[in-house]
Amino acid sequence: MYGEPIPGVTTHAGFPNPASDKNLDSLDIYQLLIKRPVSTFLFRIRGREWKSLGIFDDDIAIVDRALDPRKSDLVIWWQEGKDSFMISEFKSVPLGANIWGVVINTIHQFRKD
Repeated sequence: MYGEPIPGVTTHAGFPNPASDKNLDSLDIYQLLIKRPVSTFLFRIRGREWKSLGIFDDDIAIVDRALDPRKSDLVIWWQEGKDSFMISEFKSVPLGANIWGVVINTIHQFRKD
């Protein structure tokens, strides 16, 4: 019924036993979000165009330059004469634009203090 256990995550029913968590590996956010450190970059998102996808102004996009984009991927791209990078679905990138990388994750910060 349930899949394989996820390292670092436990499920408790009733009162949890604190001693049972001693055997868990710690969660490594770097390992979870970045598969290829050499080709991975972070971008701060500006604008509200991607709210419907759960990407908001000031979020961080984790971008991998080593991946070949698929039609449904979000990508970072730029075009000659533009003064900034753009984000859009790969299938919507204008002809002649240079694909910079594929968005693999985003980080949304709820509390900013």
